[in-house]
Order: sequence, then structure tokens, then C-alpha cells
Amino acid sequence: MNAVSTTSLRYFAEVVRTGSLRAASETLFVASSAISRQLAMLEDALGAPVLERRQGRGKVKLTAAGEALMRYYKNVGNETRRLHSEIESLQGLKRGAINFGMPESLVRDLMPRFLSKFASRYPGISFNVHVAGSPTLAKLVLEDELDACFTFGDVAMQDLSILYSRLLPLFVLVPKGHPLEHYETLRLSDCAEYSMSTLDTSLWAKQQYDEMLAKAKIRPRVALETNSYELMRNVAAAGMCLTFTTRPLDDPFGNPRAGSYVPLKDPRARPQRFALSVHKGRNLPLAVEAFLGELTATLEDIERRAKAGPPRAAAT
Repeated sequence: MNAVSTTSLRYFAEVVRTGSLRAASETLFVASSAISRQLAMLEDALGAPVLERRQGRGKVKLTAAGEALMRYYKNVGNETRRLHSEIESLQGLKRGAINFGMPESLVRDLMPRFLSKFASRYPGISFNVHVAGSPTLAKLVLEDELDACFTFGDVAMQDLSILYSRLLPLFVLVPKGHPLEHYETLRLSDCAEYSMSTLDTSLWAKQQYDEMLAKAKIRPRVALETNSYELMRNVAAAGMCLTFTTRPLDDPFGNPRAGSYVPLKDPRARPQRFALSVHKGRNLPLAVEAFLGELTATLEDIERRAKAGPPRAAAT
């Protein structure tokens, strides 16, 4: 096998990422014919085709050799990042980049404050944060597109290594002034006569919530259907409807939105699995390890405070 040029490898990876020669040409600002020549040189060096030649405009598909080459490309990139990180660590944690993923429900309640605090300590570290559904995030971690991610639900992927995990009970976010506002706990039957917001089919929790309501023989009056947890919480806080949700992680006894988080005490309501995961066996750069270490410690501290219960009022 002849040597593989870095240019050919970079062009190949961009074709795979974008899905076509034309799209890669646009992002690389290189003619499609030049990319095609580099791919031909790459296949000649390897002695095997890396892309299936197909008619039509569908996305490119990797051959077995192409899949092996893509793994090699990612491993080289990961090791290069780690090398830079280790060299920088000789002079302290001054630079680095962290690729992190999280569901949309955490963009307000936990991560902004943590990211700001971490960045103030390590101003040379940059962040690329990808917001998506849990299955997508887990897939991106396994493809080494992300260093780590948060997920909700039972994401069954054996090559994920879980750094932190916790079961989060369900609550009903009840608007201020609602008849259920001052209940200490609620059952599903208590919510049956009121309008609710629901998730659409793009989110994994949709099935969980539908099964929960079906077992309770409740057909809710749907005021809003959406793929946004944040919108569900905000419309409930604004007085539009009830919303099933978990309590904000970083303030387990506060109510940052108008309304009340009332515990859903019903045998059909299952808690949601919350986890912080990485790709099992992957060597992570120093900046990522430092980030995950502090994030895990923060989550453990939040959990300890939640178990200890609300703070007692000071004596007067």
C-alpha cells in the first residue's frame, strides 16, 4: 500500500461528512473534479474503493475499506488533539477545545452557569456545544464527533461509558393561580380534566408519556404539541396548561419559572434516567478530562443537596 496523502484524507472525510462531492466542494472551496482526483489517488494508494458509486443524488455510502479509513481518520484526529493537550499541560491548562452535547431541556437550567464558571477559570478553552435529542447525541459520541454528552432515558448503546447517572422523578409544572397549584402531590387522574402540553414523536419521552397516560386511561386535552421542552415549560409558566417535566437540576428547591413543581406520585409515572457519557476506551484530551471532572463533581454536589432536603429557615 502506498502512502496516503493528508489532502486526500481530508477531502475524503469532508465528502463523508457532507454526504456528496458537490457539498464537499462548496465547503472546501475546491472544484468537484479536484476532489474526485484526490479520491481516486486515495483508492489507488489503498488498493480498494472507499465509496460506493451510485446513480442519483443520494448520500455517499462507505465501503468496508471506507469505514476502516474513516475510523483511522478519527483516531488520528483524536490522538492529535490529545498530543496538543498534553504538550499544553506542561505549562498548565491554558488551551483546548471541548465538543459537548446536551438535550435542549438543559440549555437554561444547568449548563450556562457551569460553562461560565469553567470558562472564567480556563479562559483559553473553547466550547462547541451541540443541542439535540438523546439518541442523536449518543450516536455522535460513539462517532467521536462529540467528546461527551448528557442523555435522558434508557439509551442502550454498549460502547458508551457512563460517568454519572441519576434517576429524576417526574413533576407537574402547574401555572400560578391554577386550581392544582397548592397540591402537595398529584396523581395522573388529578390532571385529567385540564389541558396539557405534549411532546411530538421526534422525542424519545413521547412514547413514555403516552404509555403513562394510556395506562391511566386518560386522553388529555392537548393545548400544545412541540419538540421543545423549554417551550413546554414556558407555556406552563405563562398559564397556558399543565406540563409533565423534571425539576431543574441546578436549583432542586427553587422555582425559576412562575408556577409550582408538584411531585407526580402515581404508580404509572416512571422516573427519567439522566446520564453523562463518553465513548468507552477513548483517550480524552486534558481539557476534556478537566471539564468532565468538574462537571461530575458539580452533579454529585447537586444530588447531595437534593437528598439532604430544602434548607431550613434561619432562626429569628
